[in-house]
Amino acid sequence: MREYVIRIPRRALAALAAVVALVVLVAVLSTTGVLARVTDPVAVASPQVVAAQQAAAERDIERAYEQGAEQVRKVRRLNLAISAQQADTIATKALDDLKTLRHNGFVALGQVLGLAAGDAEGYATATERRFEQAPVSAQPSPSAVLLAPRLYAIVSRMSELSTQLSDKATTDLTAPAATPAPTATPSPTATRAPSPTPTPSPSR
Repeated sequence: MREYVIRIPRRALAALAAVVALVVLVAVLSTTGVLARVTDPVAVASPQVVAAQQAAAERDIERAYEQGAEQVRKVRRLNLAISAQQADTIATKALDDLKTLRHNGFVALGQVLGLAAGDAEGYATATERRFEQAPVSAQPSPSAVLLAPRLYAIVSRMSELSTQLSDKATTDLTAPAATPAPTATPSPTATRAPSPTPTPSPSR
């Protein structure tokens, strides 16, 4: 009985091995979800949507600042137990901290929107000046905008820190005046009367 031997060219074996490896790779990528993420369509926001998101985030940052600053100013106008100098120091520091917080919020917003560090600083300063001239509290309420996650994170953190700063200033301003500790007065020491000097008796 004759035995037949099938010879497969090396090129065919190499091609077959490559096909098998490709099938295995596709299976692994599909299982881990990498292939799905690569093939998913990427949504690119239009310039109008980006502008609406930016404006909404700017208003939310400014609103948090204005609310915190107004709380500090309102408490400062009260008849406080602490001295006027103490109250002015506390209120001034709180307002300065709120302004710094607002500036940093606008800088972070500019960087998320793709601005370089130097450009983000200029953008923050210009935005602050714009709101100084037209505060959010003096403007009509616009339609609500659902912020993108990264913008919402900035706005949420700004609101949280602004509340903390204004609440701390309120607590410090409304604290009772410190009463000075009583000074111990030394008790008078009793003076001893001088003992009588003995007089010599007359000699007999």
